[in-house]
Amino acid sequence: MQVNCCKFTKCENFGISPEDATHRALSDENFNGNVPERQVTKHHPLYGTSGSGKNEAALVCKACKNRIANGELVQATYMLKSNQAVIEEYERLSRYLEVEKPKCTNPDCPTYTVEFFEPSVKKRGYTGAGTPRYECNHCGKTLTIGKQTRKQKRPEINIRLFDLILMHTPLRRIIKHLDISPQTLYDKIDFIHNQCLKFVAERERKLVEGKLQLDRLYLATDRQVQTTNWTKREDKRNTELYGISTACLKTSYIFAFNFNFEERLTQSEIELLADTYNDHEKPKHHRYTARIWLEHEFALATKQKSKVSESQSSNLQEQVALKIEQELSSSDLTSSEHIDGDVKLPSKGVLVHNEYTMMAHFLLVKRLTEYAGKTRFYMDQDTGMKTAYLSIFKDDILKGLSDGFLVRASKNLSVDEKRKAVRATNRVIKKRTGIPRQDLSNKEFRTVVNEMILERLDKLQVIKHSPEKWLEYPVATLPEPAKLVAAITNISRYDEKHQANLYRKASLHAVDRFFMHVRRSVNLLERPHSSATNRSRTWHGYAPYNPAMLTKMADIYRVYYNYVNKNDKGETPAMRLGLAKGPVTVEKIIYFGKYQKDKD
Repeated sequence: MQVNCCKFTKCENFGISPEDATHRALSDENFNGNVPERQVTKHHPLYGTSGSGKNEAALVCKACKNRIANGELVQATYMLKSNQAVIEEYERLSRYLEVEKPKCTNPDCPTYTVEFFEPSVKKRGYTGAGTPRYECNHCGKTLTIGKQTRKQKRPEINIRLFDLILMHTPLRRIIKHLDISPQTLYDKIDFIHNQCLKFVAERERKLVEGKLQLDRLYLATDRQVQTTNWTKREDKRNTELYGISTACLKTSYIFAFNFNFEERLTQSEIELLADTYNDHEKPKHHRYTARIWLEHEFALATKQKSKVSESQSSNLQEQVALKIEQELSSSDLTSSEHIDGDVKLPSKGVLVHNEYTMMAHFLLVKRLTEYAGKTRFYMDQDTGMKTAYLSIFKDDILKGLSDGFLVRASKNLSVDEKRKAVRATNRVIKKRTGIPRQDLSNKEFRTVVNEMILERLDKLQVIKHSPEKWLEYPVATLPEPAKLVAAITNISRYDEKHQANLYRKASLHAVDRFFMHVRRSVNLLERPHSSATNRSRTWHGYAPYNPAMLTKMADIYRVYYNYVNKNDKGETPAMRLGLAKGPVTVEKIIYFGKYQKDKD
């Protein structure tokens, strides 16, 4: 794993790691073996390094630096990141895919306390109730794995609880309605969450193992910010989590929905590790704790950064330029985190640097789509997201197996303004074809749109500060009444008709629709509200205090959305993708072990 390289796709150094370039230099016939090894690093053939701040360093592409000197608008400097941290975050996000094996429950067993002891158990018959019994090969203790509901109180209300969670019901109302204690509620949410992960893991392992062949995928990626309430009146600051999701444009299947939050660690543990490994004196990319926000660096970030606001301009070109200008003012273009004095680290768990979650997210999606013929990513305009995609998919991009696009769509138009834009598009189409838009077949409509895009390919727009050239999309829809699209990979290798087809598919609607459903269906994930008297601080009466609840609800809803929620044709996203033959009942998810051999 190497995420540090040039990320300008038209550069000859794109995707080449510093190590690969050094090996090339060492194999060169002109290489001088008398020069000390450290000089090879100092005089690297492709890259240089620069210090961009205390304990920070950046990789500088020499070829792109020359382009800038010649007047080209490209990025030549990239903050160095920890490859180990990317792997750690990926392992966290993909943990649900691993096959769960019986583990010893004896606290004195070395497999329980020491990581490098591999858990090892063997079958030892059955209990009187017919439950499989296992014996630990290390300590000899026997253990059983019984039904998931054997330790639960009132398991008969689990399905009703699942429904209430997804009906925008506040947790306190659920407690009152089901007549259960708060602890029972949280225990049942943990149970439902674990069952959802086990269910979806069994299905998605088919993608990982190549049992489901996919030709090519057109994917939309965007982010959502979720907020938790403060826990102390003396410190009325919120904690913000960034959730990144990728959806299939054709099937609406949500491949992943990940937040930059780690529940299993505590801030005190991380601070102790940082002190033990002297991380405070090391460059950030060399730290043992590089993945996690430390208290001192978060405090420093709140002083250096200010929260940005969305442009209220209806002009998309101005919105794109302002977004880039705001990103350029940041010390790290890859983080995409907006921190100010009104946010804080979580009181429980730890906050992960957002760039590592985004890279791990793309690595997870890459694993899930490994057996797809090609992938096309349409991403919200975000430099951090773009950099994460290029870091992870660089090999596929070089092989021509993946392409990426940025999409900037209007989000501040009223319903009347959206309808006006759609009517204007309908008039243009009728004038071109002589046929009303609603009377065109899908194939005819696609042909018309492609023709309109072809006419604009030689008129791509140059926007201030942007290294990409942007296409003004010719067709308005209600979800996206106006949008600009820019290719971030080199699509000039395709003919113009192919390019037009790729531009035509550009949309974020699939992932934005999922975000909308999440907020409307799950009370804890509803958009928070601000008041004019709290100095930009946000209080939301239904938001959780523990950020872990956000991640659990997101996992639960992703499974429901993919496998249970049906469209007007009675199909679920999983059915359209090929991971299910029909809608899955909630009962089959909650009691997954019981129905594991069943086929829906």
